[in-house]
Amino acid sequence: MSSVEPSDGIVRELVDLLLDRRWADKELGQHFLVDEKVLQVPIKLSKVDSKSHVLEVGPGPGTLTHFLLLTGARVTAIEIDSIAIEHLHRVHEEAIESGQLTLIEGDALNVQWPLDLTDVVCNPPYQISSPLISKIDNWQENAKRQGTDQLKSVVLLLQDEFASRLAMEFGLASRGPLGINTALNWLVSLEMKVPAHCFTPHPEVQSRLVLMTPHNFPAELGIDVEYRLVKRMVSHAFAQRRKKMRNRLKGVPRKIERVPNWNRERWVEAVNHLLSEDENTVLEDGWQDFRPEDLEVEEWLLLAQRLEYFNQQFAK
Repeated sequence: MSSVEPSDGIVRELVDLLLDRRWADKELGQHFLVDEKVLQVPIKLSKVDSKSHVLEVGPGPGTLTHFLLLTGARVTAIEIDSIAIEHLHRVHEEAIESGQLTLIEGDALNVQWPLDLTDVVCNPPYQISSPLISKIDNWQENAKRQGTDQLKSVVLLLQDEFASRLAMEFGLASRGPLGINTALNWLVSLEMKVPAHCFTPHPEVQSRLVLMTPHNFPAELGIDVEYRLVKRMVSHAFAQRRKKMRNRLKGVPRKIERVPNWNRERWVEAVNHLLSEDENTVLEDGWQDFRPEDLEVEEWLLLAQRLEYFNQQFAK
């Protein structure tokens, strides 16, 4: 079978060829998208072309892979299921032989990703959505620090409720570490809703396509801050989200030593200075009595910047 020639019914054929070997594995979160029109939407959103190198996580039957290859892009696909790997080798043999498609068998959260990726486009198992986004985010931050090329776009098919939290669609109700930490590097756009009948087998939830495009939010605001500090702060505060900020800050975030120039002693000293300030022209009055979800992304950045200021003073 040619992997780069369009033909009627190619999506259903690819799915059926895999299902002939065995039924979808629920433990691996396998729900195969069979709607050809929906499969073409991620291609349009990402705008990948022959100059792109795309990462696909969990290609399964190779349906999305097929449409990615049609763009002329190079594709690296990571698949944990050995039976799906055998199937992909068979149905996309030409693309593999030409070097356009590289298959990696393994867990996408643990294996090494190519260093020259330009985009991530995939329908990942829902159960790895959060750690996958975290790995994508870390990949982007490492690229920034090393001065190498960064990802141009990320398109993911996610559970609808998870997508809402990622984009913080409903304000306070959906605000948390996932959305706040992602917003440091990405503009998250909620795209097409995908009903369960577009999959086989049908998932028990609705799905949503999400487009993540990179931005430099702190720089746009004129804020210079260490992202790793912000993320530790946010995760620490939301671990007990009903407590007020003053109480959460008095505790030391886990693994704070992994943030450059920080340790437990420095954290305690910086927080004491911050909370004892008579006047604070940077943060809103009364912020100490806010709960974590009451703070906007910009306020978390300003809070981290203020703590870094006191940390630097303490170091002197």
